[in-house]
Amino acid sequence: MTLVIAVCGASPALAERALAIFPPARREEIKRLGSLEQREQKTVGEALLRLAAKKRGQNEVTLARGEKGKPYFAELPAFCFNLSHSGEIVAAVFSCYPVGIDVERVAGRNFQTVAARCFSPAEQKKIARSGAPLREFYRLWTRRESIIKRRGEGVERVRSVRVSGERVLSFGLTERTLSPFAESGEAQYVLSVCLSQGEKPDLTVHVCTAEEVLAEFLG
Repeated sequence: MTLVIAVCGASPALAERALAIFPPARREEIKRLGSLEQREQKTVGEALLRLAAKKRGQNEVTLARGEKGKPYFAELPAFCFNLSHSGEIVAAVFSCYPVGIDVERVAGRNFQTVAARCFSPAEQKKIARSGAPLREFYRLWTRRESIIKRRGEGVERVRSVRVSGERVLSFGLTERTLSPFAESGEAQYVLSVCLSQGEKPDLTVHVCTAEEVLAEFLG
């Protein structure tokens, strides 16, 4: 299993060159997004997926969706991937098994209200007893999101998803350093990856810049 983390900040000209190569429908979809940040996130994410497909010998791929809406490449049905982005981070995970990922920027918010609405009493106690309750909230949130995304279910399931028994790895990300959640200190981002039961928890991590991703994609 491979995890690729790209830190945004590429030049707009480079992003436009990459965008011009995407299929017309995808290109127009990204262009309609409301902010430069969103457009870069989606452009870098698309480039990451297409680079991964190219490394598996497939230069041209068609993005399809399964019964529950989970994306896959029609030409590489056994190639599993998932994508997430938040703030300056775009994260993609690749595997031979179904996998899910979620990354969130640790930002101040009224997390107690969200936790009361979406989390179990046991999870709410974990947050209350934590030395860093905001970070613990994001760990539990990304955990739930990654489980839903591995299964290919919609975000509306975040309140009711069963979270016990799932294999989830959680990390903290500060600048370009990824650490196990318990060791991550004051992380700027929290990231969780949900694995299938048959998969070994061996994770190869690559951290790069969006500029590097787009340059490789264009090269």
